[in-house]
Amino acid sequence: MKTRTEGDKVYVELAGRVNSANSFEVEAQLREIVQAAGGSEVVVDASELEYISSAGLRALLKLRRRQGSLKVVEANPDVYEIFEVTGFTELLDVEKRLRKISTDGCELIGRGGNGAVYRLDPETIVKAYYSSTETPEKIQASRRSAQKLLVLGIPVAIAFDVVRVEGGYGLVYELLDCKTVGELIHEDPSSINHWAREAAELLKQLHATEVPVGTFPDARDSGHRWVNVAQDVLDEDTQERLHRMYDAMPVQNTLVHGDYHVGNMMVQGDEIVLIDTDDVAQGDPIIDMAGMELTFGFITTDDLAMSTLGATVDEVRRYYDAFIKHYYGTDDEALLQRYAYPRKLHAMVKLLYGMCKTESLPQEVKDQHIPRMRAGLLQLMDAMGV
Repeated sequence: MKTRTEGDKVYVELAGRVNSANSFEVEAQLREIVQAAGGSEVVVDASELEYISSAGLRALLKLRRRQGSLKVVEANPDVYEIFEVTGFTELLDVEKRLRKISTDGCELIGRGGNGAVYRLDPETIVKAYYSSTETPEKIQASRRSAQKLLVLGIPVAIAFDVVRVEGGYGLVYELLDCKTVGELIHEDPSSINHWAREAAELLKQLHATEVPVGTFPDARDSGHRWVNVAQDVLDEDTQERLHRMYDAMPVQNTLVHGDYHVGNMMVQGDEIVLIDTDDVAQGDPIIDMAGMELTFGFITTDDLAMSTLGATVDEVRRYYDAFIKHYYGTDDEALLQRYAYPRKLHAMVKLLYGMCKTESLPQEVKDQHIPRMRAGLLQLMDAMGV
């Protein structure tokens, strides 16, 4: 039985078949490994395990009792099914081996803040996450969010498989052959008002959907996170004022999407279906409106707009202008301007967060733009009495 150490974890590599013929030997070896590991966590690597019987499962259960918990990783589908059918997935933390896929040659549908979406075939797409910080656990949480939204009557794509994608991870969605709202308004600009109205109605549905407290994260935490990440470019007084602003934000048990834009909306038949539920929360709708202001208000080049949203700058800005009027239900420019101030304020906080968070952004670019953004943020805070 081979072992390896990674950080504060000791991995035990089970291989072949573990059954009544060798379970006592396996149990004895596991006991020795736990003793030698001291206080380190022991994790079972099942990547080479072909079969495990009830006797082998009992040996793992004894290991769990010794160290209080036990994680089994890289179980192939057949072995995972044994754990699942016997109920051991309720007793142990068992991870199924993720299948590997490639996006080489696949159509790029769009890019967002934490991943790119590709079409794998006419019926499936994959969101390939950029960063190594996007762990399988976080992606599974996104999948569970999608399932909760589906139960609540929100049209979301069915996310059914976490996969490995070229050094990172991804989430596969089942969708029939369809396009994003961005692609549709680019192909037919005369449809901009139609899709703006449909998207506004869907977001209003989201913002009116009540859920029990604690079903999703608190949206105020997003604002606090934006400030904390941007703290190196904000003085202490500004940080305190912003934290007070988010503390004072009304506690609401209605839904917030967190990344609501035309690249995250697929049109299936005549219905918009959401494909990104990574940042779903519950709270004040201003979090969504700020994200949209940032997405549509600060995009400046057609290349960037096409690669992230599937449409040109002019098209997405016309879309956003129509969306805002439909969402607020008014054409009154003075009223719309009043609504714009809080959107812009929160969008500026999120923009500074994004600038500070993006490690790939050259420091000279940050040094060039952050002072101007910070000045704009302070002007908005003063104007709104924050």
